[in-house]
Amino acid sequence: MDSITVYEGRKLRGLHKTFTADVPDLTKECFNDCISSVKVVGQPWILYEHPNYQGRCIALEEGEHSHLPFSFLSSLTDKISSLKLITDDLINPQITVYENMHEGGKALVLTQESDMVFGGMNNKISSHRVQSGAWVLYENREKRGRCIVARAGEYLANYCDIGFNDQVSYVYPLRPGECTVTATILWDKKVESVRNLQIEQYSYTNSTDTEQQFTVTCTKEFEKYASHSFEFSNDTSLRAGVAFPLNGIVNIEGEVSNTFRVTKGETKSFTMKNKSELSTPVTVTPGTKAIVNFFCKEITISVPVELKIIRGGKTYTETGTYRCESSTAINTDVQYLPVVTQNDGAPL
Repeated sequence: MDSITVYEGRKLRGLHKTFTADVPDLTKECFNDCISSVKVVGQPWILYEHPNYQGRCIALEEGEHSHLPFSFLSSLTDKISSLKLITDDLINPQITVYENMHEGGKALVLTQESDMVFGGMNNKISSHRVQSGAWVLYENREKRGRCIVARAGEYLANYCDIGFNDQVSYVYPLRPGECTVTATILWDKKVESVRNLQIEQYSYTNSTDTEQQFTVTCTKEFEKYASHSFEFSNDTSLRAGVAFPLNGIVNIEGEVSNTFRVTKGETKSFTMKNKSELSTPVTVTPGTKAIVNFFCKEITISVPVELKIIRGGKTYTETGTYRCESSTAINTDVQYLPVVTQNDGAPL
């Protein structure tokens, strides 16, 4: 659940209170003008200097904030009087800023954090329209100085009305908090391929008139392995580092029982060395050649996965692909072939 915990002292110390919804007046909560540090869980929050979301403000994203940052030359420590939770969908943000009032003059469409110095629009913005997300427009570069918050669907036609005309130098999209991901493997859509990897081969030709019986033994040290990977869709909203469990994967024995913790940007593999001895009895009739193969199976599996993502009280669905390459224990296979002889009776 999205929440903000506000502390009386710095470094998350002293009296504290946790809120999960907008607070228009902290006086009624007995916590006015005393906040020195903050812990945010989930979606960002805006902290305002005055009640009813007025005055200077600062935007804080998920994490621990041991002190409050400066806003326009001075700190807002012990000066916060209202709190607002950002509930907008913060995926794929977009804002259009304009050089003149009422969407006039040069226009610049932004979808990510931007320094207006590099866009030729520094201190030249007079209006904006927000297509999606929530944005903070700062007076100075590197997210400093006075700021205004612009939310999805908002159209501000004239910055003169708020005393902010030709003042913007930096534009920043607020980022969503961490999400909860639940993964479901769609095993009914599994694609599997199997390849035999030969370890040893023995052959024996029975050129006698009697049946021959013997035992073939293979003693070999080999590696059993399982390599797990997860491929996200190209348009995924999940950032690098996000992690979630994927239950019911293929383990090193080729069974469906383990759990693979998916971390975006990583591949997991497990290797186990085994010294294995396998014996197989062979009976070879006269005029027959026996070929004994010892092999292991290499199995490649590809399965679609449905991801249910909960972020900021909203639920999204994405798809990905779980891939596994694994090997099995040693197997044996015996082939019997007729012996083709020459005219003198000797085998070819």
